[in-house]
Amino acid sequence: MSYDAVIFDVDGVLMDTRHSFTVAVLDAVATATGSGRFTIGEVRQLKAIPGFNNDWHVAVAGAAWVSFCGELSFSEFTQRIDGHGGGLPGLKKVVGKSLTTGFEARVIRLAQEAYGGTTACRQLYGFEPQTIRQAGRWRAERPLLSPDRAAGFISRMGIVTGRDAAEMELAFRRLGWRLPPEQLAVSRDMSLDKPNPAPLLAILAHLASEEALYAGDSRDDLELVRNAREAGARVDFCFIGAPPAPWSEVELAFNSVNDLLDSIEVLHDEE
Repeated sequence: MSYDAVIFDVDGVLMDTRHSFTVAVLDAVATATGSGRFTIGEVRQLKAIPGFNNDWHVAVAGAAWVSFCGELSFSEFTQRIDGHGGGLPGLKKVVGKSLTTGFEARVIRLAQEAYGGTTACRQLYGFEPQTIRQAGRWRAERPLLSPDRAAGFISRMGIVTGRDAAEMELAFRRLGWRLPPEQLAVSRDMSLDKPNPAPLLAILAHLASEEALYAGDSRDDLELVRNAREAGARVDFCFIGAPPAPWSEVELAFNSVNDLLDSIEVLHDEE
């Protein structure tokens, strides 16, 4: 299998965030609701339906389930959200008027406090944590693609991520390598976030790609690739994570980004 460009999601693909963003979500839900009922299993279920690439939206959904829909099993809860199109719009149709903007804002702030902590919350989000005062879950992140491994094909790589610019800068510092701005799409405008294919298409155009691969780990990553194909791009999807892949419509699936790179041929930079 050969490709002339490889585009990556970040969290769960280039960075191990199981103990950072994911735990920050659990911290926020537990603090907002006083309950430990929402766990990593529920996080995975949300990531398997559309509209929950943003971890803060996962936190809002988790807190809403515990607070307003606890009589439903989580599987039934996610099925209902999915039936309404997924994401926050679908969540609001399931929960109704109980899900206020104030509730949503409080849960998101708690998640940001847990992630950024006393060490980085002001740098990332412009405020000091007030409720969850800890060092910051970001400190537990672990890079999954080393500088040495990335160096050989930086010019053929891209990133499309739900991280904002400050969060991505934090990730680059942990990774020890970075991409040129033209090969990077961070979250700036929610209307352009996944699964909107415009940022991905812009990177593929910059790379003059004719046969690309996108590596991700969420349903929104898969939908992003589908939408890019509908817009005319030639791009395959690779699921990164523990097998089996949660959807049948994937071309490739590997446990890790390094397993993926061991198995495909990518156009490398000339020495």
